[in-house]
Amino acid sequence: MKSFVLAFVTFFWMLGSAFAATILEPSNSVVVVETVGEIANVTASKGTAVVNMDEDGVTRLIFIAPNDIPQELVELSYQLDGEDQNTTFRIIDGASVFGSNQTYDASLKALFILFVLAIVVESGLQLLFRWRPYLRTFNTSGTNALIAFAFSWFFVAFFELDIASRLVNAYLGISNGFDNSTVGYILTAMIIAGGSAGVNRVFRAFGIRPLGPPAEVAGPKDDTTAWISVTIARNEAVGPITVLYGEPGQEAVVGTVNGTSDRGWFSSLFLRNKGRFPESGGYSVNATTDQRAIRVFAQDKEGKPIPVLVWGPFAIGPRAIIDVVRKV
Repeated sequence: MKSFVLAFVTFFWMLGSAFAATILEPSNSVVVVETVGEIANVTASKGTAVVNMDEDGVTRLIFIAPNDIPQELVELSYQLDGEDQNTTFRIIDGASVFGSNQTYDASLKALFILFVLAIVVESGLQLLFRWRPYLRTFNTSGTNALIAFAFSWFFVAFFELDIASRLVNAYLGISNGFDNSTVGYILTAMIIAGGSAGVNRVFRAFGIRPLGPPAEVAGPKDDTTAWISVTIARNEAVGPITVLYGEPGQEAVVGTVNGTSDRGWFSSLFLRNKGRFPESGGYSVNATTDQRAIRVFAQDKEGKPIPVLVWGPFAIGPRAIIDVVRKV
């Protein structure tokens, strides 16, 4: 994990350093510094550096870009009053404030590839995400994003599609830029996985895929509704546990719990909770100022009833989300 963070920080440090370079067209010149001090030990990796002094005693360091290496970085080092200084130039043919035409061509190609890959990944994953055994087993709000990212990462790494590095190289205007890397693959996979969700929204908007996000993610739909849920950790109860809801003394059955909730928090993010009603999301009820109560009814191993009042009676506010946890 530490090595990944270090690589991630290094990647963006290099990116920021490259963007800090001064843009020049081939054969053009620029005054790097004007000073009344001393300029010495001038060295340029490419091109020509000239130092001259006018009759007023002002010394100028002028850099003339080479005319035969477009899309390259040039380093200029010198000493100003004894202190080391460095300047980086990016030589781009047809450079302007908005970059060159080559930058736009390469960027559009990379973005088009990302868009197509997002469509392909989204269409393929929908087969899994709408599969009934998958929906009944996993908490889709926690697993869909993880699976989409993992699949996208495998896809781009297998086919060596580091689109993120290509985009960076295009924006920097250098031909020999960043090579394919783990950081580039991860960033590309994140873009594709996030883009697949965007493509899905576009498809739903056009009616191509009418299924919206699961209700368990959306929450209470308006101020007239609220959510309740009951999570059971078994102690004496055996068999199905009945969940009742309603006015105190007149509660009606709204569901049953057949399992127990004794898993860790991590597994609960990805698997449906068999010890909870409902297994994910919430059970929609009307928000009301009247008193409401939640009760569960269970039996012990000898068949004796175990009635338990688990919540209330209380009024329920608009869009309330009530999660009750009890040991039975």
